[in-house]
Amino acid sequence: MKSAMQNGLILGVIFSVNFLFLALNFQSLILFGILIILFTTYKITVRFRDNQNDGQITYKKAYNYIVLLFFFAAIISSIVKYIYTQFIDTTLLNKILLIEISNLKAMSRFTMPESYYDFLGKIFKPAAFALESILENFLRGVLVALIMAAFIKKEKNIFNQQ
Repeated sequence: MKSAMQNGLILGVIFSVNFLFLALNFQSLILFGILIILFTTYKITVRFRDNQNDGQITYKKAYNYIVLLFFFAAIISSIVKYIYTQFIDTTLLNKILLIEISNLKAMSRFTMPESYYDFLGKIFKPAAFALESILENFLRGVLVALIMAAFIKKEKNIFNQQ
């Protein structure tokens, strides 16, 4: 748990920088940020396997560790998102909301009731946005962990006698 918290802080900083790429409209760097997140997650988990688990880790333990990493990173990132949208750029969420509404109107075959747009307006508030991002990043962590844990797992070799 301690290792996941410490390394989750590192990952949370990377998540936050990636959010800032989005907020500052550096679209070309967002993909690079995602690749850095995946690479860092892999390296952190392999280091956890090699240094704290004697070079071996089960799929389940690797999965749980990655999910914890993403959970702690999501908390750090959500704090940054809240501070940024509440105090630094208070118009960012309105800009995102307008883009989402125009996308919905362009894609919809039928008209959405006005109450739906009112609901969207309530969701795009700093606190709700930050809480949503925790869930969103946690679910991303579950997906990443499902795949990455398979590459990181390393069972005890039957030929090694200890």
